[in-house]
Amino acid sequence: MKNQKIIASLATASMAVFGAGEANAQLGKSDLLDTDFKGSLLYYTETDRVSAIEAIIDGSYFLNNRDTIGFRLTFDSLTGASANGAVPTDRAQTFTRPSGNGDYTTAANETPLDDTFLDTRYALALTWDRKWDGNWQSIIGTAFSNEYDYRSLSINTLLSYQTDDRNRTYSGGLSLFSDTISPVGGLPTSFGLMGNPDEIQQRSGEEDEKIVMDALFGITQVIDSRSLVQFGYSVSSSEGYLNDPYKFISVVGADGRPVTQDLATGLSQVVFESRPDSRLKQSFFIKYKRDLFDSHVFDSSYRFMTDDWGINSHTFDFKYKWRLNDVSYLEPHLRIYQQNDADFFTPFFTQGNVPAAGSGSYASPDYRLGEMMAYTVGLEYGRDNVDRPWSIALEYYLQGLGDREGIFGELRNQDLSEDVSAFMVRFNMDF
Repeated sequence: MKNQKIIASLATASMAVFGAGEANAQLGKSDLLDTDFKGSLLYYTETDRVSAIEAIIDGSYFLNNRDTIGFRLTFDSLTGASANGAVPTDRAQTFTRPSGNGDYTTAANETPLDDTFLDTRYALALTWDRKWDGNWQSIIGTAFSNEYDYRSLSINTLLSYQTDDRNRTYSGGLSLFSDTISPVGGLPTSFGLMGNPDEIQQRSGEEDEKIVMDALFGITQVIDSRSLVQFGYSVSSSEGYLNDPYKFISVVGADGRPVTQDLATGLSQVVFESRPDSRLKQSFFIKYKRDLFDSHVFDSSYRFMTDDWGINSHTFDFKYKWRLNDVSYLEPHLRIYQQNDADFFTPFFTQGNVPAAGSGSYASPDYRLGEMMAYTVGLEYGRDNVDRPWSIALEYYLQGLGDREGIFGELRNQDLSEDVSAFMVRFNMDF
């Protein structure tokens, strides 16, 4: 389930495929059946943490009635260590594994990481793209993905209308996701204590579900022969099980050190997180793209996201496609992301102040819900005006977390906001 945070959902991606109309427009020039295949390979690695490899194959069948049938096959595998949410301290800590069987130990003054992180995911997405006449176009799609503890089924549709002068396009889309979460060891009880491996763990069932509904509305306006602007608004509603079943919160004593639950084993006292069972997100998007000269293209965008968990985020994205010659280019990339804490972001509990299970309180130590500033810088080299276009990109990601409030005692000596950095290599080819 964790790799859902790294890799964008298939249905959302298919909703954003505004370029499908271009392929159909080209098809209208002939009545021949045609096909197109594209491949993508991504390698992602965080320093001392998670590594991932993902392979994607996209296929398009252009039918002689101007319909396009598309499919996407995705396979990705993740390994490495993932932060479990507990705080570091000046002595070794022992934790029970997510399954409730066995334990692992984190060295003193190190961020606790679960080193058993292993996940394999495969997914299939299908789309039907129809250009109804010179103005209307529709895309209908479905997707299925599966991993050892998470299954997702979705349907989506996108409808667009282009004005007669071809200068403006209106788009609207809907998607529905039905997900099943089956954590290793079962569903943890909210604020339940993680016990010794030889004890019966506090669980509330084997699996649960969540439903996600997304809506997207957009306008693309051609400004002149060299530039265009795009405006978008999206809303996403989630209902059901929204916890991360593998995240738990440290309980610390008056000295700022995590409480030891079992002196014999050194097991730290930790409780499982609890999040609301609903979330409403809204995003506002603007994009400006301009051909400066001789196909040197500047691409910029800004996205503002807000939700009822108290998170507001800002994303700036800039690309510049610098043509080396008629067939090759370089494209530098810069992305800046900033967000504030969720209302219930809680890096630790103090002893005696842990909410009771089922109390209706919420708390999560997940740094992805905390204050952060993240930067991505990269460079892509590609050859596009050739029979088989291809590109390769290298990117570096650095995520800095905000200062944690209310720290005291030994917590002051620990890095509760450890930076996360990663390298990404991506290769694309059109067959």
